[in-house]
Amino acid sequence: MNWRRLPILVAVVGAMAALVLVGREAVSPSPPVFSTISAPWMPALPVPGGLTSSWFCPGVPASGEDGVGGELVIANAGASALDATVTLLAGPGEAVEQAVTVPPRGREVVDVDAAVTAEYVGAMVEIQGGGGLVEQRALHPEGMSVAACANAPASSWYLAEGFTAEGSVEQLVLSNPYDESAIVDIGFATEEGSRQPAELQGYPVPPQSVKVIDLATIAARDEPEVAVNVVATRGNLVVGRAQVYNGGGRRGFGVTLASPALRDQWWFANGERASDVTEQYSIYNPTDEDVEVTVVPLGIPLTEELVTIEPIAAPAHQVVTFSPDDLAGLPNGRHAMVFSTGGEQSIVVEQAFTRTIDERPTTSVLLGAPPRLADGYVATTWSTAIGPGAPTPDALVVYNVDNADATVSVQTVGENGVADVPSLAAINLPASGLITIDLSERTVLDGQLIIRSTSRVFVVRQLPREPDAQGRTSSWAVPAAG
Repeated sequence: MNWRRLPILVAVVGAMAALVLVGREAVSPSPPVFSTISAPWMPALPVPGGLTSSWFCPGVPASGEDGVGGELVIANAGASALDATVTLLAGPGEAVEQAVTVPPRGREVVDVDAAVTAEYVGAMVEIQGGGGLVEQRALHPEGMSVAACANAPASSWYLAEGFTAEGSVEQLVLSNPYDESAIVDIGFATEEGSRQPAELQGYPVPPQSVKVIDLATIAARDEPEVAVNVVATRGNLVVGRAQVYNGGGRRGFGVTLASPALRDQWWFANGERASDVTEQYSIYNPTDEDVEVTVVPLGIPLTEELVTIEPIAAPAHQVVTFSPDDLAGLPNGRHAMVFSTGGEQSIVVEQAFTRTIDERPTTSVLLGAPPRLADGYVATTWSTAIGPGAPTPDALVVYNVDNADATVSVQTVGENGVADVPSLAAINLPASGLITIDLSERTVLDGQLIIRSTSRVFVVRQLPREPDAQGRTSSWAVPAAG
């Protein structure tokens, strides 16, 4: 299809009109409930007024090996202290419970590997009275990885991008926070097709425990592309992916949360075309029906040149890849991207972004961001519990969903409340445009941040792989639920 920028696209291609009709900002308040987002979505700050907030973390390494570890960061932007119960999940019968108090406008860090020793440890965090934000930070010699925790367990989870080539290690981390066993069926799709290994059908995850599955030892050895679906036939759970890249043009480490649902739209804000960058998107269709996927580059300068992108065929039960490097006419520099089926809730899409630094590749994988299914909502306010510990250029990437100019402001949360950062207040954000924001002032380092926009936006953070590894790890900031 032909495109220049999203507004022109909408005018000439009626079938893609739904891409910009991604919802309204206002959401009717709900009565107080135990905090879950109404339907599976991305991790989000619940609407205020809940009786309790619950967060479920996919898992961090806690083996005790040198340079390996993990922690939970519980952030409180409110004026009152928060009381939380943290349950760390490891092997069957090994759950450890801790009581934690988070001070007003402060953070509390739970050192997971100091409390539990296991290959990976999941967590459930219950905050009395609602409020709070919970993220996990995983540490490895190949670098740090940050991920927001889920708002709720689910019965289905999906991953599109996996990699076991040339000694790389991909592991599924299955966390069951409940008092009854979960039973799951696990399937894969690779370049050779889909499969359902018999040993992973009716697979049990014991109560309040974590099971780790090394994909290379089961059914996906030396594969450059591994998509996964995990479907519970009994119970609910949380699924994460632990990935160590060790060859095949990739290096790095990450622990990420799978998607609890399939969607018809997946948005990305942090694409880049450059001589030292390789950018690839994996599209996984685990359903029984073939679909076509439309790809639209966004946030790029308007030019007279048109680029033709044919719809991508995503066959049933298969995974396919797409690279912007193959697009003639796509300009160098940053871009956003959206993938759409035109209404079929049938795919999951992930981005593998590799930058070569001093002849060494550094890879980060990011699941796309969907609008909320119930109403197409996209947030104007996003938060982070974990930010850079040192001055970082281009630490935030912001894409404007709306066809109107806007402004973006970054705020800090500290002892004196929520405060604007003078140098980061009212930053211009063009209509359907993309900007990056440096985080370099002392006040924005190693603390919780709030990013506010006068338009609907998607916000990615790009953190250094501290302490010693090169490159960046990408993760979404956490949107306000309404």
